[in-house]
Amino acid sequence: MVRAVNLLVVLLMLISGLANADVTEVTATVDRNPVTANESFVLTVTVNDDVSNNTFEASKLLEDFVVGRTSVSRQTSMVNGNLSKQTRFTTVLIPQSPGEYTIPEITIKGVSSKPINLRVLEQGSDSNTEQRIAFIEAQIDSTNVYFQQPITYVARLFLAADLNKGNLVPPQVDNADVQQIGRDEESTQMVNGRRYKVYQRVYQITPNKSGSITIPGARFDGEVFTQGQRSIFSSFSNTQPVSAIAEGIDVNVQPVPDSWTGHWLPSELVSLSASISPEQEEYKAGEPITLSYMLTAVGVKPEQLPEIAPDFPSSFRVYPDNDETDSFTRNGVVISQKTVSFALVPEQAGNLTIPEFELPWFNTKTEQRTLAKTESMTLPVIMPAGMTQSDITEAAPTDSRPDSESIETTNTSERPNSNTVAPKPLVPIWVIGALAVGLAISLLLNLYLLIKRNSVKRQEKTVKPESADNLNRSKSWQDFQKACKNNDAKAAQESLINWAHTHLDGSFKSLADIAKYLNIEDEITPLQASLYNVGGSQWTEGKVLYQKVRKQVDNLNVKRQHSNLPQLYPS
Repeated sequence: MVRAVNLLVVLLMLISGLANADVTEVTATVDRNPVTANESFVLTVTVNDDVSNNTFEASKLLEDFVVGRTSVSRQTSMVNGNLSKQTRFTTVLIPQSPGEYTIPEITIKGVSSKPINLRVLEQGSDSNTEQRIAFIEAQIDSTNVYFQQPITYVARLFLAADLNKGNLVPPQVDNADVQQIGRDEESTQMVNGRRYKVYQRVYQITPNKSGSITIPGARFDGEVFTQGQRSIFSSFSNTQPVSAIAEGIDVNVQPVPDSWTGHWLPSELVSLSASISPEQEEYKAGEPITLSYMLTAVGVKPEQLPEIAPDFPSSFRVYPDNDETDSFTRNGVVISQKTVSFALVPEQAGNLTIPEFELPWFNTKTEQRTLAKTESMTLPVIMPAGMTQSDITEAAPTDSRPDSESIETTNTSERPNSNTVAPKPLVPIWVIGALAVGLAISLLLNLYLLIKRNSVKRQEKTVKPESADNLNRSKSWQDFQKACKNNDAKAAQESLINWAHTHLDGSFKSLADIAKYLNIEDEITPLQASLYNVGGSQWTEGKVLYQKVRKQVDNLNVKRQHSNLPQLYPS
């Protein structure tokens, strides 16, 4: 115990004496010379004392280079009873142009290092490739594009050492949108006899301004493990900082052609399709039909898609139904989609035609105006049993005002001549008045009874609150519950529509109608995406949808029961 205390006292005395030591030596070294433009090298500044981190600020001294982060490490050692300390500053530097450079002397607490003459070679020079730990290659699919035409930028990071941590920064482009596409890819590759691990990342760059632009190179900052073994007595890390920058790329962005009219949509491929739901051999006048348009464009953002607003013939009443926009990635390419639905109500019988619909777009491959269009569709429409054309016409809002000329003519013809003598009535005036009063009372009574009867019918047609037992006994509800449990998107759609058609007064014929009525748009969206999107992913939200629908139905039943209660203070 006494020996341990004495040893501790000696160590404290040595440390106290070292604290009063002064800086007597500052050295600066680089890990290699010459170096390559746009590739990093490491500057190490060593001080034979314990100094604070802010005594060396690389960014103020090295303006000819891109300065990466500076790491600081300290080491304490004892040799033959002599205690010594060192502080080591490690900074990553990246030269951007070839040439001859000088790293100036670095002064810390009055002691300066020697300057370093540095030679920077052009990128791609073979004389220095064997020493490269990291470098980035970048390429784009085209250097001549049109306004808002997407550019695919591929950055490939080569690392000759194991990665500890790092960050690949995308190119910072003025007047352009930059977003990553897909996931990173990893591989290995031999370069000049040295094995590299390759990390590939793809970006989509959309220019928002025409003219010449420069895409700065993507940049990597990180740490790799060194090959030497770390001593248990050393506080220096066994990692080495490393950075790299890809070469900048010049791009010419052409403006929208002067002859272009309409919405500007540059793309490699655009398709437009239309579908009818339900698909039947014939349709009935007065019953709604869902017509959906799907617009798909390759390589564009969803907000670049135009509006879908076809012109429909007067033989249909048209109501907007649903509007959805989505995007996804396939094989490193962004694909955007817009789906717009309309509810069409045919107003007459016969073969009714929905005309073709066209959307212009600019083909970036052929540099030509192209049309995406649907084919015309002919729907056989029949008159429902027991109805006539006049019934369908009367159901639609019309202007039934009589012609003013006929009114004037009729009134003129029936107006008595002022020179003739009016004949005496055959029935006394008081009898006519009594009959008129009686007729008016009768008409009012009949009108009241008619209104009362219609009100009762409307109340009978209102959806009745359904108990939990009745709900669970419903075949369509059981099918919906089973479909959600199995994440069967098609079965869930059919069973939910069947249940709503039966239990919600028959006025709900689509998922969009049900979603709006039950306020479950967020839960319906994944189901619709799985059903209608090209290459849609597997639906996995069945449990969430079932729980939300059940909750909304229960809340709806509670509200209806409360609304059927008599008023507390009836008027």
